[in-house]
Amino acid sequence: MEEDAGKLMHGVGKYSVVDLNRCGTPLVEIVSEPDIRSSKEAHNYLDRLKQTLRYIDVSDCDMEKGQMRCDVNISVREVGVTELGVKVELKNLNTISGVRNGIEFEIERQIKVLENNEKILK
Repeated sequence: MEEDAGKLMHGVGKYSVVDLNRCGTPLVEIVSEPDIRSSKEAHNYLDRLKQTLRYIDVSDCDMEKGQMRCDVNISVREVGVTELGVKVELKNLNTISGVRNGIEFEIERQIKVLENNEKILK
C-alpha cells in the first residue's frame, strides 16, 4: 500500500500542470508473477480484475480518473531460453487499450533490438 503522489496533465494549453487533489489517497498495488505472455492475456487479466474490483465494490476503476493504473514489465527471450531477458517498465498506463498497445510496441521494439545484436536499455 502506498499513497498517490498526484496527477500530471499535459497539453493544458501550452503547459503541463500537476493536480494534487488526490495526494495522500491510499493505493493498493497488485503484483503478479511474470506469467502473462501476450498483450491479449494482459488485456483479459486487467478486464477481469476491473470487473472483480467493481463487483466487490472496492472501486469504480475509472482509469481516466486515476482510480486504476497499470505498470507493465516487458522482456523477450529466444525460444528455449529459460532466463528472462532485460525488463523494460511502462509506467502509469491509464487505459486497458494503452496497456495492450504499449506491450505490442515494446515487444516489437525489443525483438528488433536483439535481431540487430544490440543491447536492450532499461
